[in-house]
Amino acid sequence: MIDLHCHIIPQIDDGAWNAATACAMARHAWRSGVDTIVATPHCNLAGARPNYRDHDYFTILAMFRALLKQHGIPLKVLPGSEVFVHPGNIRELIENRKIVTLNHSRYLLVEFSFGTHGQSMCHLLDAIARRGLIPVVAHPERYDAVQDQPDLVARWFAQGYIIQLNKGSLLGRLGQSARQCAMHLLQNGLAHVIASDAHDMKYRPPGFQSLIPALEPYIGREYLKLLLVDNPKRIISDQPIPKPHKIPENTYFAEEET
Repeated sequence: MIDLHCHIIPQIDDGAWNAATACAMARHAWRSGVDTIVATPHCNLAGARPNYRDHDYFTILAMFRALLKQHGIPLKVLPGSEVFVHPGNIRELIENRKIVTLNHSRYLLVEFSFGTHGQSMCHLLDAIARRGLIPVVAHPERYDAVQDQPDLVARWFAQGYIIQLNKGSLLGRLGQSARQCAMHLLQNGLAHVIASDAHDMKYRPPGFQSLIPALEPYIGREYLKLLLVDNPKRIISDQPIPKPHKIPENTYFAEEET
């Protein structure tokens, strides 16, 4: 399995606090059947380390890979970031190639503040797409606008934007509203990827061992494989994702930006 969203590099954001925690996360993920993780530190957050595409980022990544090798953990760790989409600079960051996409592909993992208006998210995702990247929307089930109007996701899905649900949401660890929204999206075929969004070993651990038996009765083994193996593999290989097989009727389409 491949985990496209994980805060595993130590002391670079609010994820793994130290090297011991990062190694424990990597070892647990490997033992649970995850062979590849895309390290996605928070990027472009005010008041935090920016984690832009620069020499420091790749030096830290190389050091972490060396740490895993030293500890005999054969997990593959690929570059990436979780970019906070701010209307004041996202266009400049993309045009100047300042942000790390998922394994240097066209796919860009993005997040919003939880209270962002749905129309604003639509406009920003469209702006990213117009600049040649494919937005991967991190945990949309956690956003207030999507919880209120989940058909927003159908609009993004139909436009080819990638929908990534969090393991913790589906297991009810991030609140009941997030769980209900995530299950609605999943059971309506409006998801491409499930990722751990792991930050530690206690509250938000990596791996999917607990998730598979919880979801298989609802969506089946083939859909799970698509979400945890096939689509993540396409993304890190910079390959296209097949068109959605199911879109609910009466979906919501926001007005286009003028």
